[in-house]
Amino acid sequence: MIKIIEDPEAERNLIESSVKKYGSTPDHNFDWFLYCVEGAKPRGFYREDGSCILAFYSPDSNEWALFSDPIAPPNAHGEIIKETVDFIFNQNNVSKISFLDVREPILKFIEFSSLGDCEVDYELVWPVLNMDKFDPDLPGGHFKTIRNAKNKFYREHKVEIVEARFVDKNLLYGLVDRWNKNRIKADIQELFPNRYRRIIDGGFRGMASARAMMIDGALVGFNAGWETPNTPGDYSAAVGIHDFSAKDLGLALLIEDLEWIKKAGYRTCDLEGSEPEALKFKMQFLPERTYKTYTFYLVKHSMFDRHNKN
Repeated sequence: MIKIIEDPEAERNLIESSVKKYGSTPDHNFDWFLYCVEGAKPRGFYREDGSCILAFYSPDSNEWALFSDPIAPPNAHGEIIKETVDFIFNQNNVSKISFLDVREPILKFIEFSSLGDCEVDYELVWPVLNMDKFDPDLPGGHFKTIRNAKNKFYREHKVEIVEARFVDKNLLYGLVDRWNKNRIKADIQELFPNRYRRIIDGGFRGMASARAMMIDGALVGFNAGWETPNTPGDYSAAVGIHDFSAKDLGLALLIEDLEWIKKAGYRTCDLEGSEPEALKFKMQFLPERTYKTYTFYLVKHSMFDRHNKN
């Protein structure tokens, strides 16, 4: 039987034990889930077997969003999704549920289920690098342009890497503001600056590493990420923020992250979900594979629809 968790923070130990037991995607990070709240209330759905689904609830619109794949054994995903959907659709006349960045088997399950009508909003491509094959020296013809840009960047700037947790929070907030301003200028949609401010507020809790980049004495960027649960040797390079203040700064910041990940001994690096522009940038580093996630809506069948189906 499924039960709702009204206050996930109060049940942190319960949810983190579920992640430890069944977590399988980069988004199965409880702190990252809390950072990603945008105008909604964090919630959870928990079963006695220790599996759960993380979710957001918006009281004003009476809408629900399920966050990533269920934290459950793959062969139980369909069962817990059905229980959760039935529970939500029976509450207060809810007619639509969003599924945020779930993998293809979840989408296929919903499409072939009788739970409702599925409307796909968008998909993201997630590149995964083989860090055993990644050479920080970036040798060979393919990497020549990247290598030259990195070398020029380090020749022209004094670069220092420091622990982001020890940087003045006001400087970090200002960096996020500059990042957001420049992204808006570039007409990039779906920006979520508040999640990065929450990461700063939280002292980078939930991150395996958080490093800030200084060039010529000024804070210009930071990287942060964590280990994918129950996927030995896999690191999620989830956060990379910079202020666009120097040529090839974004490239230098990503290379710094990859060098740290390599040195830390991780075998693979998940570069996180990407839309076309960011994906093109990441694909320069020759990922070993990619996979997709999907964001879609599940719309409850009307009484008329159910009558016709019967």
